[in-house]
Amino acid sequence: MFVRLRGLVLAALSLAALAAPAAAQTKVAFVDTRKILQEMPGRNQIEARLRTEIDALGVREKVMVDSLNAMLNAFQKDSSTLSQADRTKRFTAMQAFDARYRDTLEALQQEAQAKQAEAMQPLFDQIREALEMVRAAEGYAMIFDMGAQANPVVAMDKNLDLSDKVIARIRTMPQARPAAQPTPTRPPAAAPATRPPASGPTGQPAGVRRP
Repeated sequence: MFVRLRGLVLAALSLAALAAPAAAQTKVAFVDTRKILQEMPGRNQIEARLRTEIDALGVREKVMVDSLNAMLNAFQKDSSTLSQADRTKRFTAMQAFDARYRDTLEALQQEAQAKQAEAMQPLFDQIREALEMVRAAEGYAMIFDMGAQANPVVAMDKNLDLSDKVIARIRTMPQARPAAQPTPTRPPAAAPATRPPASGPTGQPAGVRRP
């Protein structure tokens, strides 16, 4: 029995010895894409252009808010002198404008989010390309992203951080540029993607929702 156990132990040790070199050859590392993005050439220009587009989108949203404010203020000022029929007519018009404002705002926020994704995509594509070049050149099996929102890593050897190498690789590549924009056929829409409207109407009668 002892001979059999000794044989099993030796077999297990042999398997472990064979597996160890294979495990040792598996190279892993990590990067922080947040750091890489901050250091990328061309990022400031792309973000400046994006801010200009988002600010332009906000103009239309502000015009609608100002218009609804004016309607509400005028209604409150004139309400005591209006006939019931005129009061109902103006109230109905304000409700319709309020509904149109909210529908338009939702569409404009989606448009702004799409613009943001489109503007940043060239940077993300370049990061992905540089990561693959560094991974292939240095023989890494996997590279983890410490900047990911769902990052599962809680501790790491900082010597395995390839972020600076990826940044250096990106700096040897052509600078990422925003995609060409078609000539607009209508004025740009409104509402920033990442923030709600700055302010809504200053007052309202019951039944008209505040933006």
